[in-house]
Parts: sequence; structure tokens; C-alpha cells
Amino acid sequence: MLLSPFTRCGLVKRKTRSCGQGLFTLFPIPKGELILTLQGEILTTDQLQEHHRALQVGESTWLASSGENLDDYINHSCEPNAGFVTGELSLFALREIAEGEEITWDYSTSMNETGWQMACLCGSKQCRKIIRPWKELSPQDRNRLFGISLSYLRNSCMIPDQRFPS
Repeated sequence: MLLSPFTRCGLVKRKTRSCGQGLFTLFPIPKGELILTLQGEILTTDQLQEHHRALQVGESTWLASSGENLDDYINHSCEPNAGFVTGELSLFALREIAEGEEITWDYSTSMNETGWQMACLCGSKQCRKIIRPWKELSPQDRNRLFGISLSYLRNSCMIPDQRFPS
């Protein structure tokens, strides 16, 4: 059987109930396992174009693609099952992920653009209703998400005398 590029690594793009397309696993993924490393071209803010799907990776740098990568289909959740555990552009399973489950990560763990926001449709018990940039999250949310955020966020916007998990 010939597999498409979207199923070679046990992940498949398909329609979700409320968020358009999503990325789903074809096999169970154990807690702590690398799911995938995000791909694209590093661009500065002024190089971004309308057609790009972009993920903020620094104060003025972005990982951009035109939508052909697996990671372009990963949706947000306020209670994600994947995160940037190492602080780098690799998503790891935060808990055991069941076969057929959608892979999600919290967009606030990469975004830090002042004033950016979008409505949240995740429906989780911890849903914040609005996805905001890292620096606009409550101290409690930053503390909770610290260990699954990108390195550039871990090194900025820290709260003095606030202890973060490693």
C-alpha cells in the first residue's frame, strides 16, 4: 500500500468537528514521545506574506510555510496533548495519546505578538475562550504552560520571584 506524505509517520490530516482540518494519530503515542518537529522557513516579521502559515519562534522571527507541512494542520487546545517540552520546535506527547485522537498544542506557548488574539473553539474544561499571546496570559497560565513553551518565551516575560517548573 502506498501511503501519502501525511500518513508516513502515523499521522493523518482530516476534517475536525469545529476547526476545519486537523492532524490525527493513526497509532497510540506514549507520553514523552516525540510526535514531530515543525518545519518551514525562518523569516522576519517584515518578510511574512499573506499566504504564509506562520508560527512565532522569536520576538521578530517566524517559522513560515505555505501549508504543505504536517504541523500546519495542528489545532490549538487550552488543554493540549502535545507541547514544546525541550523548548525547541519539536512537539512531544504530554500524556498518552489514543489512536485516532487529534494532536493539539496551545498556541500561546509560541505566540508573543502584542494585541494578537483569536477565539478559542477547543471546548476543554480549561478553555480560556480567547487565545492570547504569552505576555498577555495570566501569571497562573504562564506558570502552568512554562514547561511546554518555546525557549524564547521561557527567557522573556518571566515574573520576578515566580517559580516555574522545569
